Amino acid sequence: MNSRTKKLILTAATSLAALATLGSGTYLTMHAANDVSTVSQTAAPKTATADGTKLTATSTSGTKSNYKVTYTDQQGKQSATFQKQTLGTTSTATDEVDYVGQTDGANVKLTKNTTAVVQGTMGHTYIHWNTGKWSVTAVTDNADTSGTPTQFAKQVNSQLKQASLPDTAKTGSVTVYSGTESAKANTVKWQSGKQLYAVNGTTAADTVKLAQKSAD
Repeated sequence: MNSRTKKLILTAATSLAALATLGSGTYLTMHAANDVSTVSQTAAPKTATADGTKLTATSTSGTKSNYKVTYTDQQGKQSATFQKQTLGTTSTATDEVDYVGQTDGANVKLTKNTTAVVQGTMGHTYIHWNTGKWSVTAVTDNADTSGTPTQFAKQVNSQLKQASLPDTAKTGSVTVYSGTESAKANTVKWQSGKQLYAVNGTTAADTVKLAQKSAD
């Protein structure tokens, strides 16, 4: 191998190494640019207060396409999460919303213009209604003596009318429980394009309030 050939091989190898280094650096820079570390980089609110309880965002992780914000109450307990997922298709995101259409059952009036349907199963009473692009289900444990299922459904409906849910939602669902749910079973979900947003919380009022304060 003559000296000219050796020089060409060395130059090519050096160039490939430089490109590899540049590519790696570019990837790391792009990945870092997409990371989120503060709630201000997301659609989630910094705080939300409902029924005298204030929730504060205490941790944020993920990327701009897929992130999670965790909230704690005044006692430092994790009480809610706000998540965004970017799915493969719009239809997949829509399916994940779990929108419930019209259901059969006895009717109950929540307001002059809002009629809901009552169903009961496995020790719970479900009151369901649809409002625009949102489906709402209020669930009461039949052992709960703090109020009636209709009273709870009226409370939920009243809160929903006080402030709008995210305007960008193409379809959405609200499922809330009358009692405090340790597993964050209260849920508000909505879909916008391929994006699926979900708020989960231990109480109905806090969960709905976080969704109402969303920037998206």
